[in-house]
Amino acid sequence: MAIPTPVAWALLAVCCGQALGSDQGPLKVAVAANFRAAFIMVAAEFERTQRLELASAFGSSGLLATQIRQGAPFDAFLSADMARPTALVRDGLAAGPVRIYARGKVALWTPQGKAGPMVLEEGRIGLPNPKLAPYGQAAVECMQALGIWEGVQGRLVFGNNVAQVGHFLTAGSLPAGFVALSQLMATNAPSERFWVCPENAHRPIEQGAVVVRRSPMAIEAERLLDFITAPALQSRLAQLGYAADG
Repeated sequence: MAIPTPVAWALLAVCCGQALGSDQGPLKVAVAANFRAAFIMVAAEFERTQRLELASAFGSSGLLATQIRQGAPFDAFLSADMARPTALVRDGLAAGPVRIYARGKVALWTPQGKAGPMVLEEGRIGLPNPKLAPYGQAAVECMQALGIWEGVQGRLVFGNNVAQVGHFLTAGSLPAGFVALSQLMATNAPSERFWVCPENAHRPIEQGAVVVRRSPMAIEAERLLDFITAPALQSRLAQLGYAADG
């Protein structure tokens, strides 16, 4: 089955090879940007053991949820928060309950220098848009807890999601910015180059997953969520920058 190409699929990235046995085509998954590296691992393992191809679109949770509301043909949604998938269930667009598949950690990354709260005192700071990206909201709460939120207002550079902020930093456009710890673990970033916000400085980043109600592959989508939330897979996520009890 050809993959549809509306605006909702602008961020489409097909994972891992050829069709593996589903007559309906690949299972289409909307995935929060922070989970990209982990999902590539998940997809490879799932396809190998379940014999079902996955096609994934990565982006901010807010934009992906909007695309689902606009009719994008996703089968499952892996958000970076609980609020957006919960709202989809409430509005009859996804099947509940919302399942927690990961608990994230937000980190301040300084690719060219030693990391720590002191780097926030001057210079521009990359921030995922807190209206779209839960990791951005967590970073705001972290800065508020540190008592520096008011002082950074004029120096913020917003990205749509943690991946875009990561691109800014990698390109050298910004000296520091907030990203997901999982991004840094995936690239083996030196530990002195990032500082993890204390978990008590922001609300927990609980990441929820749901099956899209109109999906013709709901059974297969549930298989994927079962796979991700199984203890064996969860222990591997703990090594990729997510809380061990996710």
